[in-house]
Parts: sequence; structure tokens; C-alpha cells
Amino acid sequence: MVTPTAATVPASPPQAPVIGAATPGNGQASVSFTPPAFNGGAPITSYKVTCTPGTANASGAASPITVTGLTNGVTYGCSVTATNSAGEGPTSASVSVTPVSAIAPVTLADVVSRKSHASAGTFDLAMDSSIALSGAVSTEPRTIGTGHQIVFRFSGPVTQVGIAAAIDSASVAIGTASAAVNPTTNTEVIVTLTGIADNQRLTLFLNGVNGTTNASVSIGFLVGDINNSRTVNSSDITGVKARSGQTTDASNFVFDLNASGSINASDILAVKARSGLVLVP
Repeated sequence: MVTPTAATVPASPPQAPVIGAATPGNGQASVSFTPPAFNGGAPITSYKVTCTPGTANASGAASPITVTGLTNGVTYGCSVTATNSAGEGPTSASVSVTPVSAIAPVTLADVVSRKSHASAGTFDLAMDSSIALSGAVSTEPRTIGTGHQIVFRFSGPVTQVGIAAAIDSASVAIGTASAAVNPTTNTEVIVTLTGIADNQRLTLFLNGVNGTTNASVSIGFLVGDINNSRTVNSSDITGVKARSGQTTDASNFVFDLNASGSINASDILAVKARSGLVLVP
């Protein structure tokens, strides 16, 4: 009996490669993979990546392989095969990928606290964009109510909104922070804060805008602190009293503590009730 040697055993198509990650691009996807465990007894000459729906494919000698001609916004399943002298082997498992148009980088322009004052309109209070909890803090003197909007303004259109989180002075997450792009001005990301108590100091983070941009702002919520001294005192009471009877406008809106659209006895009482309150460290 003669035992066949490796040289006399005919080659077979290689096993399926092991699929890796698929990285989306503008109308394309870059698919990575590793060679099959067994090459069929002959060197692998090429790999082919196919993305469906459709018949878009591309071939190459090694990982990764980029498939072009894809439609942005459509989710594809991409798989890979290996070929040697005996033919093309079986298809690997597939990996999902959704091509996207190029994302332009943006930079943070400024951050404001936005509040609507009844029929008087919506006004913005500039916030300190320092991330250090021990650094400067801009206080928001008006009532928090059921929610509060902090608006991050960027240098260009925002196509990926990012993830928002509020952290207190002990580095513990507090309340909820939900982010959305302003559809009217697509350069703004509006973060709505809920569950934040009065006399609360926090840092609001917005990470991953357009994929990579991170931003943050330090805020102190202290109802009645009109002059941003971090203490509610007689100066704040005097300031509100001096504007009593006025309709809220762009010059005096911080004195309208209850956002009713007018500055009146209710606002004065709100400051008096908090007299002596100091913003937490």
C-alpha cells in the first residue's frame, strides 16, 4: 500500500475567512477580515468582499478591502470569500455597515442657557464653558421648572449630535440630559436638563458631536442670584425691585425668575425666599 504524500493530494477551495469590522465611508465601506483556518492546500491568491443589497464587490490580496459604489444611508451586509488555484471558497458570515457622507469637523463657538419668558420671547444667558468644577461658574438665576435648555453653538452644521451627561461636584451623574440638533439652525445642539434641583452646581458634557468634538460647560443653578455672586442677598432683591412692573425683554430677562414675561412681586418674593442661600461648592 502506498500512502499519498501532500504533493499528490489535490487542492480544494479554501475555507471561509473570518469576518471583522466594517468601517463606513462616503458611499463606501472598508471591510476587515482574517485568513481562513485552512487554505485548501494551496496559497490564497485573492479575497473578494461583496455587499448586499445589490452586487457591489471588490477584490484584493489582503485585509482590509474597500467596496465602493454604495448608497449613503442604506444598511448593507458585507461578507468575504477566499480563492486559491482550486477555486473560490464559501462565504463568511456578514457584518452590517451603513455608509455616510463625509462629516465636517466643527468647533464650539459658545454655550448659552435658553429660557422662554411667556409671550415676551426666548432669551439667552451666556454660560462659562470651562470644564473645571473648581473654576469659574456662571449661575442661572431663573426658575428651573420642569426642564431647562442649555444650547451648545458650533462653527458649522451638526450631523451627529453626540451624547450629553450632567455630573455634579462629586463627579456623580445627576438628572437627565437629552441632546438634539436644532432643526431651525443646524449649528446648535439643544440639551434639555430635567431633575436638577435648585442650588445645584454641575458640569454638562456633550461628547461626540460630528463624531469627535467634545464640549462642556460649568453651571450653577441658584434661583435669585441675579448678579452672579453665587449668593442670594440684598443686592439681588434690590435689583429685582428696581425693575418691578417691567415687561421682560432682552435687557432685563434675568430678573424674571418665574419666566412669566413680566417682573413683579412674585419675582421679588422668590428672591426674598432664598435670601442667604449660597451655591454649593
